[in-house]
Amino acid sequence: MVAVSGLTLLIGTVIVFVVSMLVGGLGNYISVRALSDNEVTFIHAVVSSVISAAVWAGLSYLLNVYLVTSVLIFGGALASLLVWIFVLYFRYSSGIVRAIPAAVFAWIIAVVALYIVATFTEFPFQAIGIPAV
Repeated sequence: MVAVSGLTLLIGTVIVFVVSMLVGGLGNYISVRALSDNEVTFIHAVVSSVISAAVWAGLSYLLNVYLVTSVLIFGGALASLLVWIFVLYFRYSSGIVRAIPAAVFAWIIAVVALYIVATFTEFPFQAIGIPAV
């Protein structure tokens, strides 16, 4: 086993966080532009991704504290998807009818982008703020 310094871990964590937010923002940006009338910017989409990551982190903490861990396997993924839908609903004025397909489409885009990133780099196939990935 190779020892890794604290600085290396910090840099790696920051890189994974930045890539995750950019991939989540890309998914949000493309899906909202395609499925709604909103004029969204990429920065706005990345901020939405950061908000959903923060809300999901808080919800995950509460689920871990107050629920049995066997519920978290399916419940955690479902809760994170619902968080993403509600963040898109509140951040964009398209309504819940367009927020649901936008969230699903954004998730598909994020998974494809993460797969491409993981295939051609050494980054792991995971992201912060993207449900079940």
